Amino acid sequence: MLKKLFFVLFFLLITQISYAKQEIEVLKVYDGDSILAKIDDNIFRIRLYGIDCFEGAKSDRAKWQAKKYKLSVEEIINGGNIAGEILKEKLKNKKVMFDFKGIDKYSRALGNLYVDNISIEDEMLKTPYCFIYKK
Repeated sequence: MLKKLFFVLFFLLITQISYAKQEIEVLKVYDGDSILAKIDDNIFRIRLYGIDCFEGAKSDRAKWQAKKYKLSVEEIINGGNIAGEILKEKLKNKKVMFDFKGIDKYSRALGNLYVDNISIEDEMLKTPYCFIYKK
């Protein structure tokens, strides 16, 4: 709980001071909708806001997605891995800007990513592996 509160306060401070997107250094792409990034001297897991992509590893969520989309678990995992590669390519050697939206239940920062003022989430939604996130 304290960790989550710290993240919220940290990002609120950043956004209140700058009133703008923050430049981030992408350290790792986990899949089509989550990354590891460095902001100043701090490292955070970031979940792309408003989208959900296929899982890239066998999990209960991959099984749930397979059932929902009437695909095999293998097709979900393959699509998730492709989505991760697409995201990696879109962020590779680029100036990436982060617009903080909040913290999720897993203590990941939620936000939108931009490269050359283009929404990465919108770009990922053009693939067959990512969808608008619905609670």
